[in-house]
Amino acid sequence: MIPARLVLAVQDSRYVEPLLSYLHGSSYGSVLQVTAFTRTDSFLHYMEVGEVPNLVAGDTEMLESWLSRGETSVPWLLLSEGHSSSSLVEGGNSTFKYQPLPQLMEVIITHCKRSGGALEKLNVGTTSVIGIVSPLSGSGKSTIAMNMAKQLGVLGLKVFYLNLETVNSSALFPSGSVGMEGSFSRLLYDIKASQESASGTELSITPYIIRHHGLKCDSFEPSFNVKEVTEMTMEDTALLLASLVSCNQYDAIVVDTEGYMEERMQAVLEQAGVLFWILLDDLMSMYKSGIWMDQLELKDSALFGNLKKRSRFIVNRYTGQLVNGFPRKDISIDSVLPYIPSWKQLHREELLLSSPIYQREVLKLCQQLLEGSSITPVQAGGEQ
Repeated sequence: MIPARLVLAVQDSRYVEPLLSYLHGSSYGSVLQVTAFTRTDSFLHYMEVGEVPNLVAGDTEMLESWLSRGETSVPWLLLSEGHSSSSLVEGGNSTFKYQPLPQLMEVIITHCKRSGGALEKLNVGTTSVIGIVSPLSGSGKSTIAMNMAKQLGVLGLKVFYLNLETVNSSALFPSGSVGMEGSFSRLLYDIKASQESASGTELSITPYIIRHHGLKCDSFEPSFNVKEVTEMTMEDTALLLASLVSCNQYDAIVVDTEGYMEERMQAVLEQAGVLFWILLDDLMSMYKSGIWMDQLELKDSALFGNLKKRSRFIVNRYTGQLVNGFPRKDISIDSVLPYIPSWKQLHREELLLSSPIYQREVLKLCQQLLEGSSITPVQAGGEQ
């Protein structure tokens, strides 16, 4: 579990020290990573240059000094003494400063959980596009995408798995369909023809949809023509996604993307309601991820700001603790997926879709998408 980052800003050291002592000696120490300040100048400096926390909890004086600078993007919680006339109390983001410590910890943890960006929820009658992206090759992105498509299906959703890689990884897993070889090439031809037609011919994708028995969802037959896949433009990809959404057959489309910022990726970044960014906990991975995100921001800062609100950052192959720093101080790790040692010498590809430990953690990610949605998942005990 990744601990939430909390900044505690309280001027009274006699309050801060016992609280930190209790935190470090309790089970809450593994849930919260606390940076505490009793001096306003040190607190304000940290909020300018330090890592962005999930929550700032503080007394009236410290919070007012910070918020007066226009800092509103980070969630905050006022530790109120109950007799303050500050406008912060009227804002509703407050709890009693003096209360049983376990109770205070639970309030803080609840506010930390609320601090994540607003993920699009999966709702009846709509189709959500879920993009699985990574700036790294070999990050396990395709394994995550295929397991997520499968687990969403296990939860009772109608799912489409769309692979937009230059070399389609899902080809390792036979679909079980017969007579559909080369069908994706014909679909790409229809996409081009639809855009070039003066009459605006509507693209029909239904004839090209197959049932992938290994993934337990719908998909397209993989293409082995690398050249034609690389020639897909942003407009081609956008039309394909729009056609899948408008056919109204699916609750979710899980999109497995290419590992570099090309036109297919650009279309997914713009159209996906949910983006899962896959990272690895090693020095080069974090460095490359940071550079890649910096370039995205330089290219289109408005798009980057928007997609961050739709993003969750996942560390794959997690071994128990994070060793390396995050690629940027304005992001935090939202979840982890475990390292599976037996996959190092894998000789049966179907095992990538049948690890109980990995499936359990992917299932948790899927359930997060359903929390607060209008879709009721079936009992997760069906065929795995």
